[in-house]
Amino acid sequence: MQILGRQRQLLSALAIIGMLGWPVAATAQTWGTQETVLEGLAYVAEIDAQRAWQPSERTAPVRLVYENGTRVLEVALPFASQPDWPRSVHDRQMSLDLSRPGEFLLEVSVEPVEAVGYLSLYFRSGKGWYAASGSVTRPGRQVLRFRKSDFRIEEHPSGWDRIDGIRISFWRGQNVDGRARIYRLVAVRHAIAILAPAAAIYGRDPEYRVARETFQRFAKLLDDLGLGYDEWDDASPNPQVWAQQKVIIVPYHPRLSPEATKALGLAIRQGTRVFLNYQAPTELLGLLGIGKARWVGQQFPGQFAEVRFDRQILPDLPEVMRQSSWNITEVEPATTDARVIAWWYSASGEATGKPAMILSPRGAFFSHILLEGDVENQRLMVAAVLTAMAPELKTEVIRGLLSRAVQVGHLTTLDELREWLKTYLPDRTHPAWQSFAEAEQILLAVREAESQGKAPPVNLRELQQVREKLVEAYLSAQPSPNVEGRAYWNHSGLGIYPGDWERTAKELSEAGFNMVVPNMLWAGLAHYASDILPRSEAFQKYGDQIEQCVAACHRHGVEVHVWKVNFNLTNAPRSFVDQMRAAGRTQITGRGEPSNWLCPSHPENQRLEVDTMLEVVRKYPVDGIHFDYIRYPGPDNCFCPGCRQRFEAEMGVKVPQWPEDCVSGPLRSRYLEWRRRNITRVVEAVSREARQIRPGIKISAAVFPEYPACRDSVGQDWVSWVQAGYLDFVCPMDYTNNPEQFVRWVKNQWQATQGKIPMYPGIGAFRLDGPDQVVGQIALARLAGVPGFTIFNLDEQ
Repeated sequence: MQILGRQRQLLSALAIIGMLGWPVAATAQTWGTQETVLEGLAYVAEIDAQRAWQPSERTAPVRLVYENGTRVLEVALPFASQPDWPRSVHDRQMSLDLSRPGEFLLEVSVEPVEAVGYLSLYFRSGKGWYAASGSVTRPGRQVLRFRKSDFRIEEHPSGWDRIDGIRISFWRGQNVDGRARIYRLVAVRHAIAILAPAAAIYGRDPEYRVARETFQRFAKLLDDLGLGYDEWDDASPNPQVWAQQKVIIVPYHPRLSPEATKALGLAIRQGTRVFLNYQAPTELLGLLGIGKARWVGQQFPGQFAEVRFDRQILPDLPEVMRQSSWNITEVEPATTDARVIAWWYSASGEATGKPAMILSPRGAFFSHILLEGDVENQRLMVAAVLTAMAPELKTEVIRGLLSRAVQVGHLTTLDELREWLKTYLPDRTHPAWQSFAEAEQILLAVREAESQGKAPPVNLRELQQVREKLVEAYLSAQPSPNVEGRAYWNHSGLGIYPGDWERTAKELSEAGFNMVVPNMLWAGLAHYASDILPRSEAFQKYGDQIEQCVAACHRHGVEVHVWKVNFNLTNAPRSFVDQMRAAGRTQITGRGEPSNWLCPSHPENQRLEVDTMLEVVRKYPVDGIHFDYIRYPGPDNCFCPGCRQRFEAEMGVKVPQWPEDCVSGPLRSRYLEWRRRNITRVVEAVSREARQIRPGIKISAAVFPEYPACRDSVGQDWVSWVQAGYLDFVCPMDYTNNPEQFVRWVKNQWQATQGKIPMYPGIGAFRLDGPDQVVGQIALARLAGVPGFTIFNLDEQ
């Protein structure tokens, strides 16, 4: 098999997946040992329930109740008695500086769990918000963790240091009444901090997105290692606070402010270790013992393809870390205690002579940013560098790697994996048993050393390899069902190897897949010889992708279900978008802002969606046609003048106050129903006409996981499409790394559809860390009784 990187690992693993069965283990929630409760944020029990600020929408009834002798806040969830409520909101007015904490812990319970689709935590700051969402996945009290990096920005917040309100929203799940209890909300501080550019200052900078992505990459690595962290930005640096940190990481900041540079310099002088990447002020590099910084661009592709580490200096480092960097910042040691611990090598294995990383007692510098890719070695590099800079973190890192090592697939302990192997791999001579025995021996030795207060008998690199052995054993012990829908979404529409569908089809077939869902057309773009939509650059470069895909996949026994992105004009040529907007065919938000989506109520748009999908059915022997984005963007769309006219005409009403009467006024429920009709009308027409053109064709759709909440939020009543017979199978996009949430979604969806058609839950491989986690969710889906799965996304990685 010749698949590169993560895709190769995943397809290799999925070639041996099979029927799994196990009880879903509940994960204990704890407050941990490194957390500090901030005064003023020990929420609810000490605060009168009536001290709430008045929001623009209705708040839920609240009351103080006693539970086991402790006062807690109870919020009503009137989702059956108040069918127009999309959510139950509780607000609290406070004045807080939350610039330092790295995460927030919210302890809640919901009864019944099905009443709430998901929960959102908001911090109001001036004229904007910081918002993050999580899910209550089981009965009883549980702790939801919200990293600062999880929060999105809404409107224009003034800063984390100027929080003036807290909002907790319980979003509608199923149409049942219930109640939620809020026990406490805690802000947490950690020994490690990560510094990112301030959104308010740099948000429009093209490099800001790169900086945020790099920040999130570092954050995920720390999460994997079990290391908590605080998230800061340089909008209002606090030199006194910064100097108290053990370690500050700057993943990438294109332009550190003078104030932030000064604060970091003070921190370094007072003993804080700083880990800089790619670009840094000369004075900070000098404090670390690093000099002669200059930017160097690659002279040929692949010049900076991998980093090779000097493990004689630091044995915990990996041997190599692969990433294709296109430029670097070349530096050299300027003091005797600063040492080069890694060098750049080319794709052909030739030494470039350029230092990749320098380490000193005061910090470290990596000469580029961490790119997406070699996560295992990136994780080990970060662990080694952090423990070298702050040895007191090593115990925590070892515990994190130990905990991670035994969490394989759906299993959480070594004993569970042993029993799994006994059940599904009874042949003790199989190599998987040898891998398990070797890993078990190392784990027992490490735990014994820890219990005696001794150093572990292995380094961090060897400890990480323990998990690789356990994953190998786990993947080898998977039985396989005879009949199952195994599908892969392909977002690019070009397969794994652009221009070579034959190779992609062959590898999919060898990995056991029988379906592929390639994205061949959008609302304004086509990868095939369309007579209706603009033809893409991919079509011009590689030719007709549907024709090539169908021919190759059918040779290898793989069904092709062509995926269309409906209504969304994101990838359409600018001229096409302008043409649609000039014709009044694009959406407008409730605030009067234009949106690059076609308006679903416009008859010509509906016909365009139908005709483009039918064009595919007429021209190509596809096995199916697949809807995506078959919805509105959100609750704030669409309120264009045409929507008002068509709503009044079709529903026989007048709207005196537009759009207020339809947004939150007396016509809201009728407007939501009308939106659903606009979407359903397209699904029904494609289903009916496609089957007339090609009897036996399969109609399917990628849909939102939360039902019935998506009926109102985005106008997607997909269960009604199942009940009406418009679909032949459905793929809810159940993208989560929380196994409990995944199980809950799948069970609710399967119950809602009553097994009338096959359901192939969507597994977000991009949110899962490794092939074993993907296999784990496939097994959870099988355990729930569904007859297949769909994975997102098949790409070049």
